[in-house]
Amino acid sequence: MNRYRTWPVFTVGLGCLLLLIFLPGVAALRQSSQIYDEVRAIQHSHERTQSDLFSIERRVLQMSVTVRDFLLDNSPDTSSAYRTDFDLLRSAIDRNLQTLADSAPEGKSAVFDRLRSQIREYENTMTPVFAWAPAERSEKGTYFLREQQRPRRQSILAIADEIGTLYSANYRTRYEETNASQQRFRRQLQVAVAMAFILGVGVAVATTFRISTLERRFGGQRIATEQAERELRSLSARLMNAQEEERRTISRELHDEVGQELTALRLELGSLEKLRHDSGTQFTQHLSQAKELAEQTLRAVRDLAVGLRPSVLDLGLAPALKWQARQFSRVTGTEALVRVEDELPELSEAYLTCVYRIVQESLTNAARHGQAKQIDIAVQVTDTDLAVTIADNGLGLSQNWAENRGLGLIGMEERARELGGVLAIHSENRNGVTIRVKLPLRQGEKREQHSGSDRR
Repeated sequence: MNRYRTWPVFTVGLGCLLLLIFLPGVAALRQSSQIYDEVRAIQHSHERTQSDLFSIERRVLQMSVTVRDFLLDNSPDTSSAYRTDFDLLRSAIDRNLQTLADSAPEGKSAVFDRLRSQIREYENTMTPVFAWAPAERSEKGTYFLREQQRPRRQSILAIADEIGTLYSANYRTRYEETNASQQRFRRQLQVAVAMAFILGVGVAVATTFRISTLERRFGGQRIATEQAERELRSLSARLMNAQEEERRTISRELHDEVGQELTALRLELGSLEKLRHDSGTQFTQHLSQAKELAEQTLRAVRDLAVGLRPSVLDLGLAPALKWQARQFSRVTGTEALVRVEDELPELSEAYLTCVYRIVQESLTNAARHGQAKQIDIAVQVTDTDLAVTIADNGLGLSQNWAENRGLGLIGMEERARELGGVLAIHSENRNGVTIRVKLPLRQGEKREQHSGSDRR
């Protein structure tokens, strides 16, 4: 029955299906979270970079405005205030530059160095202005704003725009990489879903097929069980009838044979009692008749005992089968030959009775129904089995004999089955019947080996 245990295969298949559903699901959640974090980090970095660049540009403009306002202001005591505002803007720009340098793309530090250098030159150029007196501011202010401040400011703004373009390109590159990673993950997820679907379909098809197979097998077993129940009821009824018939036969034999013989013996004994003082020939005649009646009664009882359980079985299987064949040939005139090809072990009572009764039933059927003229009985034994073959040259069995088996065939099969053996019947029309019985020799059945010649 181990070959019918498909639940381990279905368990493995369902386990793999669940893993294909669970693992891609977990991977999808993890990957989607990772992609979301990357996109959010890219966007945050881009926004922060744009904010820093915008702050630098704005503060550079504020510095230029502060310088311009200072140069246009002729008050003598305002330089410190303007200088403070300028220093605050310069500190803020330094912080923005440091933030940009920390997030600079790999291999792109030169442009940041240029921006830092330009800003430093711009600051160094603007710082001495705050020491100018009002007259000097009025004299040099316009020229300084036009020739010094504006070109340097434009250079700083151009470099800032270049950095902005660089960061935008880096943002697009990182976004495309993230998008490509997302596409790869999507393809992997599609493959996992397809595999899960295919495996699910395979498991479903296999389960459906297995269930349908089990249903068909169950239907066949149910029909076979119902048939077996009907045969069992029929067999029980026939066994009861056979048992009653056997009882009637034994009763009739006891009444007709043994009873009459005992009655006659009683009458002879009564006559002997009357003639016990007679010295003539009548006493001798009645005594001889009484002895003959006693012998006949003993033979009748012995025949009944042999029919119930042949005492020849005590001599072994080979002698019992040979005696049975001789008795059968003497009564029916059909030639029966027994061939023992191997050494036979000393078998238990169950094996002896089983083989003897199967051979007995086979001989009876061959003579009564098959009209056989010759019957061959072969006995073979191996280390594990005892095989008996009964073959006759009779008329054979009818075509539908399997559906209309008699009580004898059923009894033969049951005897073989009780010992764990099998009985096979082969018959061809007008070509005789061959019956093969194979019985396993269980532990303890082969106690001592005896040759066939020793049993004869």
